[in-house]
Amino acid sequence: MFINTLSSFLEKLASEEDLDEWYMSNFIDENVYSLLPAEAFEFSSHVIALLKDEALSDYAYELLTILLALQRQSDTTQIPKILKNSPNFFDKIIKKNPEKYIFNLAHELAQNYRI
Repeated sequence: MFINTLSSFLEKLASEEDLDEWYMSNFIDENVYSLLPAEAFEFSSHVIALLKDEALSDYAYELLTILLALQRQSDTTQIPKILKNSPNFFDKIIKKNPEKYIFNLAHELAQNYRI
């Protein structure tokens, strides 16, 4: 369910449909906070895989924000397996997206995962 909802959300972003200022908050409230910690941890790997996809680099802010919400919802600092295999993952994101808000999200995630 989460994966389908996330896919629909990304399609909506791609359509450049007018989004209100609460689009991220609403998505997280409705689709992340309802997950059990184990589910949130599991879906973190899916979001990380999406962040690795060059075609989705325009959505780095949204995906990092969702990943941070999933990490918090999972209530663990355990590193998803996909991240263990990419130790410089967040550094690469920051190099591609040097904006301060991307840096802050990536930095917080790296700290939370203790990378």
